[in-house]
Amino acid sequence: MATNITVPYVSVSDFDWGLNLATSTSLPWNQTIWSLIAVFTALPLWMTLELTVQVLYVFHRWSGLYFYSVLITTWSISLHAIGFLLSYCVPSCSWIASSLITECGWIGMVTGFSLVLYSRLNLLSFIMRNRYIPRIALAMIITNAVLFHIPTFVVFMVGISSPASFVKYITTMNILERIQIVMFSVQELVLSGLYIYGTLKMAQDSFNSRIRRTIVLLITIQIAAICCSALLIILDFTGYYVLKSFIHSFVYAFKLQLEFVILNELRRLVTQAQSGPGTNENDCTMFPFLKRKNTSSGGRNEEMDMEIQPV
Repeated sequence: MATNITVPYVSVSDFDWGLNLATSTSLPWNQTIWSLIAVFTALPLWMTLELTVQVLYVFHRWSGLYFYSVLITTWSISLHAIGFLLSYCVPSCSWIASSLITECGWIGMVTGFSLVLYSRLNLLSFIMRNRYIPRIALAMIITNAVLFHIPTFVVFMVGISSPASFVKYITTMNILERIQIVMFSVQELVLSGLYIYGTLKMAQDSFNSRIRRTIVLLITIQIAAICCSALLIILDFTGYYVLKSFIHSFVYAFKLQLEFVILNELRRLVTQAQSGPGTNENDCTMFPFLKRKNTSSGGRNEEMDMEIQPV
C-alpha cells in the first residue's frame, strides 16, 4: 500500500547544513537547495559518461594502472553521488543500501584518484632517477587506505544499523570524517607536490618555450586541484556537511577532468616534439616519454596510443 511522505519546508537561512539522518527522515524542502543538489548530482553523472568515453577513446590499449585507476575513479564518483542522493532525497530507500553505495563510491573515488596521481609519477625525470620515491608514495596510499577506509567503513556501517546506534556512534563518525578528509587531502597534496617540484625542475633546465608553457599549465592545474581539496576541508570543518557531501563527487570529477587536460597536453607535446624540430636532447632527458617512438607500421608514432605505465 502506497504512503505519502510529506517533506517539511525550511527557508535557506534556517536550513541545517549539518543535518544527519538520525534526527530527520529526509532532507527538508527548499527549492533553491534542492536545485543545488540536483546540479551537483547531475554534473558528476554526466562527467562520468564523458570521462568514460574519453578513457576508452584515448587509450587504444585498455591496460595498465593509469587506465584502470581512472576508470574505477570515474564510476566511483557516480556511485558516491547516487548514494548521497538516495540517502537524503529518497526516504523510501533502504538506509543501509544507500549508505553502502555511498561508502563504496567514496573508497573508489578517493583512493582511486590517489592512484591516478601515483601512476603518472614516472613522467618526471627526477622520479626516474630516485626509484625509492614511488615506493614510498605507494606505501603511503596503501597505509592511508587501511588506516582510514576500513575503520570509517566499519564504524559507519555499525552506526547506521539503527537510529539508536547512529546516535551512539555519531561523535566517533564525525571525528573519523574530519580526520580522514584531512589525511586524504594531505596525501593528494604530497603527490601533487611531487609533480609540481618535478615540473619546476624541468622548467629551470629547459630552453624550449613550448615545453616551458606546458609546464606552467601543468603546475597551474595542480594548484587548482589542491584548492579544490582545501574547499572540501573548509566546508567540513565549518559544519556544511550536507553541502560538502553533494559537491564532493563534483570536486573529484572536476579534478579528474583536470587530469585529462594534463594527459592531452602531454600527448600534444609528444606529437609536436616527434613531428618537428625544436626539441633538444636535454628536453628528452627531462621528459623520458619523449624518447619513445615507433617507426614501424608506416612510421606511425606509438605515442598516439599513449599508455602511461605504472612507476
